[in-house]
Amino acid sequence: MALRRRPAVRLCARLPDFFLVLLFKGCLIGAVNLKSSNRTPVVQEFESVELSCIITDSQTSDPRIEWKKIQDDQTTYVFFDNRIQVKPVPPVCRVPKAVPVGKTATLHCQESEGFPRPYYSWYRNDVPLPTDSRANPRFRNSSFLLNSETGTLVFNAVHKEDSGQYYCIASNDAGSARCEEQEMEVYDLNIGGIIGGILVVLAVLVLITVGICCAYRRGYFINNKQNGENYKSPGKSDGVNYIRTDEEGDFRHKSSFVI
Repeated sequence: MALRRRPAVRLCARLPDFFLVLLFKGCLIGAVNLKSSNRTPVVQEFESVELSCIITDSQTSDPRIEWKKIQDDQTTYVFFDNRIQVKPVPPVCRVPKAVPVGKTATLHCQESEGFPRPYYSWYRNDVPLPTDSRANPRFRNSSFLLNSETGTLVFNAVHKEDSGQYYCIASNDAGSARCEEQEMEVYDLNIGGIIGGILVVLAVLVLITVGICCAYRRGYFINNKQNGENYKSPGKSDGVNYIRTDEEGDFRHKSSFVI
């Protein structure tokens, strides 16, 4: 149904002890002509007010009527079917910066102020992603699942083609909001470099082990121990005690030989 709108409902809210001013004008929505009995109601904040919407002419039996709050030329919430529908705020997105090829990756998108609860959609390089990569031939080289209720985008095994700029949009009946783009890079693992590094480490360990074994065989550690023991062992006594005096410049016998 084509819609032709006149000036929409406007609401200006201020701090306590100020007035809450509501301005309404009639509008023609499709084949329904509406008007309000009180276009300029004035009420104190935190007090109740009744807003009227009268159908003067209608060519349909079940028209859809919504109340909208417009602030700064933006719709901030919608009242429909006896419920207030709040437009989502920009969601919080978490995208890994770099992931190796073949590994799993999870992208998160969350928004907590929209009502009803928003649903989520992910975009890569401005291209919308399906809920299942297998359902779209365009993404046959990818393997991911998108949960539109929780906002998670899970890659089972990333490929080089999965690199790009990602962002998420949270939407409900009142409107939508998106987060800023974030880049995810998918890089190749250097298998040859990893194997070469492991071989180098093993070679160094083998050389150290061989060097220690050779040192033991040549007696470097054993000789030092034996020399220490020889140095500490006392010499054999000949049975003669010697004493040196200050007057004499040489040794003299203290006792006679024992036969």
